[in-house]
Amino acid sequence: MFNLRNTVLLISTLLAFFIIVTNHRISLQEDLIFEIKQGDSLQEVAYELKNRDLILNQFFFILNARILNIDQTIKAGEYLLSKSESIFTLQKKFLEGDTLSRKLQLLEGMTVREILKLGNSEGIVDDINGDLEKFKLKLNIVGQAEGLLFPDTFFYKKGDLFSSLLKRAFDKQQIVYIDLWNSRQEDLPYSSLIEAITLASIIEKEGLEKEMIAGVFVNRLRKKMKLQSDPTVIYALGLKFDGNIKRSHLRIDNPYNTYRYKGLPPGPIGLVSLSSIQAALNPKQSEYLYFVSMNNGFHKFSKTLEEHNQAVLKYQINER
Repeated sequence: MFNLRNTVLLISTLLAFFIIVTNHRISLQEDLIFEIKQGDSLQEVAYELKNRDLILNQFFFILNARILNIDQTIKAGEYLLSKSESIFTLQKKFLEGDTLSRKLQLLEGMTVREILKLGNSEGIVDDINGDLEKFKLKLNIVGQAEGLLFPDTFFYKKGDLFSSLLKRAFDKQQIVYIDLWNSRQEDLPYSSLIEAITLASIIEKEGLEKEMIAGVFVNRLRKKMKLQSDPTVIYALGLKFDGNIKRSHLRIDNPYNTYRYKGLPPGPIGLVSLSSIQAALNPKQSEYLYFVSMNNGFHKFSKTLEEHNQAVLKYQINER
């Protein structure tokens, strides 16, 4: 009787301690990233957790982990431990492989040169190393490579390849934009999706009234007029651009200079948002041929050169 009572007491004590340990909340001042490296055993993970004072007892941590079969399924990666994390919820994360996701943002208007610098983002394995030709090879791109990624936020895990993230952006653009191209407005003055993306990339840089701006450019293309868009000149200047466009810049001999050459430039000048490609494929119909910034995010649109010159005088020259 005495032995049975002691046995029951011992089991009850162990069970109570087990419950306390597994429900123990980690004491953290702030959220913490804990990494399990490839090949780490359950014992090594438990030792590291105890060594960092994140668990009370290694034995019960390992015991509970084996009950949950975590020792056979523990996944490498980064885990975000919150201030209110319990051992139970922590082990559940290990069981489900609920590793930390980081995010990479591709913004509208970004150039390939700017995008390739993102390979240095924390946690990414940069298998492109800023090499344009390697970028094209990884994504199977032939010809110009500008403007062919969908601007969005892409989530990744530590150790993901940079090229795999960019491939997701490339594939997404192909799917979304081809559908839009197939439902475009009739009789547009461009015959391919890449030409539409090229115009959309200029619209992206020009302003908020995208459909109106698209309509102006479409009218000018139909009349064989030069587009005369400052963003194309800025793109042509590249790293030489210091923030100010000079009259001399408008005369540079570069195929992207739409003040010097008629028609569309050879390719896009940056990433294109959904609203910009929609504007390029469904422009606002009007008789406008000109527009000038009113310095408030909006533009004054004109039908004649005389009206345009008056608007330039009012909103640009007189306000300087």
